[in-house]
Amino acid sequence: MRSASLLTSGDAAAALDGARLVLNAGPAGVQLVPKRAWAGRAGLKVGADLNAVPPFGIEGLDPMDDGVIKDGVACFGALAIGNLKMQVHKACIRRLFERNDLVLDAETIADVARELRTATE
Repeated sequence: MRSASLLTSGDAAAALDGARLVLNAGPAGVQLVPKRAWAGRAGLKVGADLNAVPPFGIEGLDPMDDGVIKDGVACFGALAIGNLKMQVHKACIRRLFERNDLVLDAETIADVARELRTATE
């Protein structure tokens, strides 16, 4: 796994060479990844943008995108990601009230998230 920091949106295309996932966690209201850098890029499978303030961090993604395929890429927007996060959070809190010996480590929380996704498909 490698990560890249972008100084300008012009750096995005080079940063995505060989990438399977692009995750934007840049500042609110700053577009870091123009559509021409990711759309139809060979090997790119997933785009996730945590920026819900226009302009969005990845051009062409919408905050409500929840696995929508755009130009061959499964797209996830900030509000859809946040919605899943809140569902996982609430499910975990519910389980804490059901058992007093429950430990919610990263693996257990990931299992809860997988269960929620499977239940909604």
